[in-house]
Amino acid sequence: MPKHGVPNRFKGYHVSDVHWWELAQIVRLERMVFPEPMPLWGVVRKFLSPRTRYLVVRDGRRLIAYFGFEVMAPYAHVLANVTHPDYRRQGLAAFVLTAGQVWARDLGARAFLGEVRMSNLPQLAVLKGVGWSRLATIPRGFKNGEDAYLVLKPFD
Repeated sequence: MPKHGVPNRFKGYHVSDVHWWELAQIVRLERMVFPEPMPLWGVVRKFLSPRTRYLVVRDGRRLIAYFGFEVMAPYAHVLANVTHPDYRRQGLAAFVLTAGQVWARDLGARAFLGEVRMSNLPQLAVLKGVGWSRLATIPRGFKNGEDAYLVLKPFD
């Protein structure tokens, strides 16, 4: 948990670290939304790394959003930002991204860096709304050949 304040409450939800027994829920969410989801062994490997954080939002015991990143100072590389389809358009993606800045900063990062599919217009809108910038285009940035944007969010 971060040492200093974090916007960790939103519409009755809060952000916290994931528990190991919830990793299968992360994999299920990835399979729901990504054309190339990370397999369970990949999520477990990342989870076990001291440089990686998975922050989650729960509705009861159900994970409804998560944000994963791996700190490679001075950047925190985004692994994923996912909101369950039943909970979209409520601001949860922006909420967990913003809250994650404190965790990443506590691990030594000064900015988030990530890739977003050019076709993922909802995610691009969320990122723009919370101060992210597009830095470059990455031709065939994803395994299926889709182009990506390289995006950045410096911390204040």
